[in-house]
Amino acid sequence: MPPELRLGQYIVEGLLGPGGVTETYVARLAPDAQGDFAGTLAGRILALKLLRSDRITEKDFPKVAQRFLAAGKQLRDFHRPGFGKVVDLSDDPSATFVVTDFVAGTDLARLVEQTRTTRLGGAAVDATLAGLIGSEIARLLHVGHSAKPILCHLGLSPQNVIIKETGDVVLLDAGIASALRGMTEQPAERWSFVAPELQNVDVGSAGLGGRAGIAADLYALGALVHFLLTGESPPVAPRQERQTRPQRATMADLPGIPGNVNAALRTLLAVEPEDRPESAAVLVDWLASGVDAARDRRQLISEGIHAGPHVESKPNPARDSSPSKRLPPAAGSAEVVSTKGLPVRARGRRFRSTLGSIAFAVVLVAAGVGAMVAMGRWPGRKQTSPLRDGDRPGQASAESRTQEPSLGGGQVRPEQGETPATAEPAPGDSMLSRVAGHLIVETVPPGATVWVDGVIKGKTFADISAGEGGHRIVLIAPGHRMFRDVVDTTRGAIVRRTLVPVDAPTRGHGFINVDCWPMGQFPILLDEEETGLLCPAKMIPTSAGKHMVGIFVPPERRTILVETEVAIGAKPSVVKFAE
Repeated sequence: MPPELRLGQYIVEGLLGPGGVTETYVARLAPDAQGDFAGTLAGRILALKLLRSDRITEKDFPKVAQRFLAAGKQLRDFHRPGFGKVVDLSDDPSATFVVTDFVAGTDLARLVEQTRTTRLGGAAVDATLAGLIGSEIARLLHVGHSAKPILCHLGLSPQNVIIKETGDVVLLDAGIASALRGMTEQPAERWSFVAPELQNVDVGSAGLGGRAGIAADLYALGALVHFLLTGESPPVAPRQERQTRPQRATMADLPGIPGNVNAALRTLLAVEPEDRPESAAVLVDWLASGVDAARDRRQLISEGIHAGPHVESKPNPARDSSPSKRLPPAAGSAEVVSTKGLPVRARGRRFRSTLGSIAFAVVLVAAGVGAMVAMGRWPGRKQTSPLRDGDRPGQASAESRTQEPSLGGGQVRPEQGETPATAEPAPGDSMLSRVAGHLIVETVPPGATVWVDGVIKGKTFADISAGEGGHRIVLIAPGHRMFRDVVDTTRGAIVRRTLVPVDAPTRGHGFINVDCWPMGQFPILLDEEETGLLCPAKMIPTSAGKHMVGIFVPPERRTILVETEVAIGAKPSVVKFAE
């Protein structure tokens, strides 16, 4: 039996993985450990990330260690599920390390490796499964980006994204890897998932955060999805080529991939940060292709990685498999062998034993969950009310009145209150994302229903193949004013809009019920003002007397108005709109 290896108050049991100037080990708290946390950590399997002093010059070590520990402290104070939890730090120059809970599972690199051995043709992960995993990563990124202070990962790679048996996705080392990248020598593969604007940049000294940090994380998200689909990181255009249309237009087009996933890659992998989505939140539903609940996504991920034929791992004669060197079952699939070469900075001491490795023996096969529905893209101009000068009733009546007869000849003309969109790119538009005949639509908040030429094409974030030419778009979200525009998609178009909130009526001595068919599609107007409600709606409060009630019908480009009398009391006035 090799002698017990110890760093500070921790016993080191095996190597999890190298990391350039850091190495990560499986560790346990020593039985004689002191401190308030000793009771809570006793018996737990931990991951200890050691800063390798022998790989950093002596004059640079204090600065590197300070940066390393500062990132660890930020993550220690960030208590959110789905992020590797920091439980302890050591600032001892002889052994500088960060300790986190050990996460049993499989990283994305191993997932791709295992999947390619079981899928015909050596293909990477199934597009549906890749989209679900990307959706969960996007959700976690949004959690970090919404925190105060903001937490940007800035170091996403296949090795620090773990999928647990339950389908839960965990992000490791948020902020830690990026703190050292740029100020220490890093192998080329460490830059493979880094946004173009951060290539060979010392992120720590740049103080990256806010929009710049979010945009960098979104690029890394796209790079991870690309890796899941292809087994390779995406190519990065040389700086002098980034402004050319051919390079930017074809970077992320992958054959045989559903339209919504390819569209997500096109916008996530945009070379310029301002061309990427404003928030990770819009990618959650977009990549998940309509799987709304996080628990459902996790279940599908768990089923997907365990479905299909299992492949037995070939025995490795070089691996010591004696029971005394194995972690107990609680460690998941980790298998620990002896360690070697753990350096400590002080007094030239070094630990000696044999370097080993951890193998995660989870067999993962991607399963097709079904074909995904392509979604859509967009540009826009100004916020308008759906009522126009012609939308005035000629007389008091309970009958429906209609305005704006359909245009003939198949031509699309701007209506009053609509602004024609040109093919010239608006500020922030990207030729990478602008694909001829496509409409990209992004809203804050996400989830707005997108109507194109009177037909529902999905919800934002949306990538729509609309065909070249002019198209009428209407964006409808409960609790917000409609957005309407005429868009030319000949050269592709992008619409990014923050929808204007509107408060539903809350006061009055009477009430109105509005019924219609189909349900949940048409916005309700009261006295020519938008209510933020969709038809049908019950017990809309208002004052007693005569009121004009209307719904806007996108397929017919018209507002239907009805006059009704409201009495004081709980009995509502009923307005019905037939199909």
